[in-house]
Amino acid sequence: MATTPPIKTRLESPELTTRLPPAVQQRLSLCLASDAHNIRPRTSGDHVKAIQDALDAIRKRMPGIGLEEITDPRGTFGASTEKAVGRYKAQFGIVRPGQPLDNIVGRGTITQMDEHLKSPAPQPTPAAVKFVCGPDVTDQAAATWMKIQSDFRAMGRDQKVKACNTILIPVQMPDNPFDGGFPLDLDALKQKAQMFADINGWDTVPLFQGASAWLRTPPVYDPALKGPCATPSSDTLPGADQANPFDPLHESPDVCSNTVQVAGKCWLNGTVNYGTFGVMVRLCSDFAGSDLRLRFNPVVRAVYSLSWAVMLIRAYKRFGHDPEAAALPVAWTEATFHGGPRATPTAAAPNRPKCECSCTCSGNTVPWDYVWEPVHNSRKGAAP
Repeated sequence: MATTPPIKTRLESPELTTRLPPAVQQRLSLCLASDAHNIRPRTSGDHVKAIQDALDAIRKRMPGIGLEEITDPRGTFGASTEKAVGRYKAQFGIVRPGQPLDNIVGRGTITQMDEHLKSPAPQPTPAAVKFVCGPDVTDQAAATWMKIQSDFRAMGRDQKVKACNTILIPVQMPDNPFDGGFPLDLDALKQKAQMFADINGWDTVPLFQGASAWLRTPPVYDPALKGPCATPSSDTLPGADQANPFDPLHESPDVCSNTVQVAGKCWLNGTVNYGTFGVMVRLCSDFAGSDLRLRFNPVVRAVYSLSWAVMLIRAYKRFGHDPEAAALPVAWTEATFHGGPRATPTAAAPNRPKCECSCTCSGNTVPWDYVWEPVHNSRKGAAP
């Protein structure tokens, strides 16, 4: 049983003093000072209402003590108030030696209530944010990459050359590339260099950043429910532009938007997309090694190779605007180059490890297809 504090000489909590009219404060002070002014059942008045309000405040602060909500009319010391007072006194051992427990609010009871009320109300513990990855796309990605293999093998020689040149010699001539003169700082030079890079030659569509809205919209992520998957999403970040698929906040490490599960690990979908590149590069490498007109051409063999592909990734990540480092894109490229469509990086840790792989949404929420210019174009952004 709890120990009742010594009888006070004055009340201190706002609920029993400053928040009340002066006449009620005086009546409660008399209750504290003298047994003759106890507050008893079957009485009424604003001072009874103050006791009821105080007990309700304690009930909300201390739900574990089992006080029930008072249902008596406010200001009436009825049966519900009696029950609450009795329960409160029993919980904290407020009883005089040699006397039975009663339902009267006396000096000891109002002292204990004041002690509980003067302590700061406990603040609710914020609900822990649950980080959940996007859908499991292991099977869908592998099926798409196997389709790339079968489609390539069915192509004619000229188509294969065009396809391989597009992804491994990714150069284009932009319109008016020298407008504005020669760049005067490194960032401007990087932007100018990007104009000559043709980075749109390949993709698995649902893994392409520009087509990732499906990971930020129902049924994968419902903004009203903040889930069930790919949550928290970028809509929880101030300034995130949901209309701009390339807003870097969609790939912020503080959220799980733009994420997918592959083989039980959570990744940015754009990182997994480099598995597409690895499959394609392997097809080009094998083609160069088997074609009688290419196999003895050292330049072609050098360009249609994994080492050349890795060089391109590192150059793009160095000079491009994407803040992601090259290590994981290279790891995905190497994994599928060596191991095929179902391979994943074994030594590299996923880049969204705090996003749990517990999403139950299907990866088949959107159609799966790929882009390999100029021989296969499902146009990025059109599918989702």
